[in-house]
Amino acid sequence: MKSEKIRIVLLIDKSESYDRGLIQGIIKYSNLSEPWDFFLAGPDYTVVANKKKFIKKIIDWNPDCIILNDRFLLSDFNNLDVPILVIPSRHKLQGAINIIADDHKIGELGANYFIDKGFRNFAFYGSDQIFWSFERKISFKKTVLSSGLVFFEAESLLNDEWQKNPQQLIPWLQVLPKPIAIMACSDEFGVHLIKASQMAQQKVPEEISILGVDNDEFVCNLYGLPMSSIDQDSEAVGFTVAQCIRAILVGGKKQQSEIVGSNFRVVTRLSTDIFAIEDHQLQIALAFIQHNSVNRMLTVDEIVNETFLSRRLLEIRFRKMLDRSILQEIKRVRINIICQNMVQTDNPINKIAYDMGFNSIASFSSSFKKEMNVSPTEYRKQFKIQNS
Repeated sequence: MKSEKIRIVLLIDKSESYDRGLIQGIIKYSNLSEPWDFFLAGPDYTVVANKKKFIKKIIDWNPDCIILNDRFLLSDFNNLDVPILVIPSRHKLQGAINIIADDHKIGELGANYFIDKGFRNFAFYGSDQIFWSFERKISFKKTVLSSGLVFFEAESLLNDEWQKNPQQLIPWLQVLPKPIAIMACSDEFGVHLIKASQMAQQKVPEEISILGVDNDEFVCNLYGLPMSSIDQDSEAVGFTVAQCIRAILVGGKKQQSEIVGSNFRVVTRLSTDIFAIEDHQLQIALAFIQHNSVNRMLTVDEIVNETFLSRRLLEIRFRKMLDRSILQEIKRVRINIICQNMVQTDNPINKIAYDMGFNSIASFSSSFKKEMNVSPTEYRKQFKIQNS
């Protein structure tokens, strides 16, 4: 060790929600173990741009580790002989620890989210020139096609014409079969779909349902129609990054080539707040389940009574359109609500259980583990940074 405290250089984009979450996770780990020193680049308005001077300042600071976006060149720090971690934008980088996501899992999650809503037509918008976009598309496509459903795709412009992407998307959106579910490779690509849909006078979510990735609230709300998105839990990734750094610097652990984030959840907003079901009676049943499962377990008879159908006929339509029974749909919606409460709030597990209408924590835990294959406590640990 070069100093009493671990010294970390953070050359990552503080304006990006993923990067900010990463920083928060690293700092949280530092506060829970021992204080670290951090080197942050100053705002542009405080310094005169001089790259050589800036790099020399970092080297003179004598860091133990550097975390950076790949707009900084690794060669600038080759002589430092310290661990370098990178958030790759288009390609994974050799000679560094790449901080990435399980993109196969993200694509699969997006597809299954839309499949559960009853869609039959699917599309993906991104760029094959970006490794994580390509991998998300391949997984999304595989999941869709393996279910016997229809798949389309569109490639984004990545050059100086980036701002023209919404205009370029209009003809494609107009000819796609409706209703259609479109997953964008990231939130920035997703808002292109929102904007293009508005320009093409295509209704969102009634005709086009749109899902992004990153859950950047600023971007998701940019065009007045809040966009659903997959949250990558970057704070948890940052916590893991910090654990790995300490293991390398203090514990002598061998450097790995990748740190892979894998805790994901869909945050539903208006852009996907619909079931793509033409059957009106089925729509009524699904809406009733969605709106009334918050604090109690509904019965199948209650659902049937909301429609003009017999129980047998409604069960047949559930099986045909959603490939699950009425009871399975009730349980699926309930488990989603519980999981959101476990991740998005700090409420004690027993409070969540009683708020959802369970009579005991034991019955809640047993029911949760049966559906999720882990206990409520284990699930929360996976998706929330531990406090000790």
